[in-house]
Amino acid sequence: MEIDMEEEMNNFIMVWFTVAMSSCYCYGTTKLVPKGTIRFLLFLPALCLLYILPLYLKALIFSIPTAFFVTWLTSFKLLLLVFDSGPLSTPSLSLIHFLTIYCLPIKLQKPTSPTKQNGPYKQNNQNSVTLNINLGFLIHYAIKGFIFYLLTIVGYNKHMLPQKLASFLICIYAYLGLELSLVAFAMIGRVVLGIEAARPFDHPYLSTSLQDFWGRRWNRVAAGALKSTIFYPTLNGTSRLLGRKWAAIVAAVVTFVVSDVMHEVIFYYMGRVKFGGGIPTFFIFQGICVVIESTIKKRMEAKWRLPQTIIGLLVFVFNLSTFMLLALPELLELRVDDRVLAEYVALGHFLKDLGPTWAKMGRPFRTQFTSTQM
Repeated sequence: MEIDMEEEMNNFIMVWFTVAMSSCYCYGTTKLVPKGTIRFLLFLPALCLLYILPLYLKALIFSIPTAFFVTWLTSFKLLLLVFDSGPLSTPSLSLIHFLTIYCLPIKLQKPTSPTKQNGPYKQNNQNSVTLNINLGFLIHYAIKGFIFYLLTIVGYNKHMLPQKLASFLICIYAYLGLELSLVAFAMIGRVVLGIEAARPFDHPYLSTSLQDFWGRRWNRVAAGALKSTIFYPTLNGTSRLLGRKWAAIVAAVVTFVVSDVMHEVIFYYMGRVKFGGGIPTFFIFQGICVVIESTIKKRMEAKWRLPQTIIGLLVFVFNLSTFMLLALPELLELRVDDRVLAEYVALGHFLKDLGPTWAKMGRPFRTQFTSTQM
């Protein structure tokens, strides 16, 4: 599908201008209306708008980030704000800080008290998840950025690779693209506005379990939104009826189901088509595996463990393999990878032609200025 990049850029600017205006509306509503039903009803037009706006974008490089940032994360932030909870609920937030947290995928770092370390697999140190911009941090992400660049070049020649290897590299490419983009926005919030941002990823290839992978290391921005909006409310709401043990199981399964729904909403914007059963099967399967794993861990006190590096590699490979088997084929049917690479080329041509266009537009002003001086 060929995309008119000039028209797409105009739509992209229009969409994000509308998002910014909706944040101002919600900011004013929060200051004037107390938490509860009335605030929810006033937020409802903004919530509906957040699900409509990505439909105006055709390019995947614009529609997917917009859907993730706005349709998923911002709508969850607004639902929490209805009850004076979540990252937008701090009364001291200025409009610019409110707008930044509203629009961007930034996970705020909450101050925590140091806890006792129970073995080498516990990482409760706040510094391990805080976004500290130092030389090691910059080198780490420079390397990942270079790998991402190399994989982009490889993507244009993937027809020369075996299918399995190409699928594997596509998954790594998507992971690096997601992490690099989230880190970039977290750095913007940290450097420009001084927002205490948490690291969006925490070395998922070093996970000690599936629960550790999904709950603490992989896409901590989305995981934090799901915990605050889905997991803990479900856990607290069902604890009295089912008991804490079964309530935790129900909450975990519900969280994975909601995660699946939000992923399917985002994927819908890719081709305006409904996907098959591969994506929900992946998330439900992962939820069941997390429940089984946590149950076994509670009943069996293991006296020995494999090294963390090996466990992390096994967990990462397991999740990657199940994604390649269940979910990736449906995405490749829509040629998502080819479309993204083609959009990079179209965007490059648009930016290349933008300079001469601006110079041509500015020529009458320069001529008028010169004649005035004379």
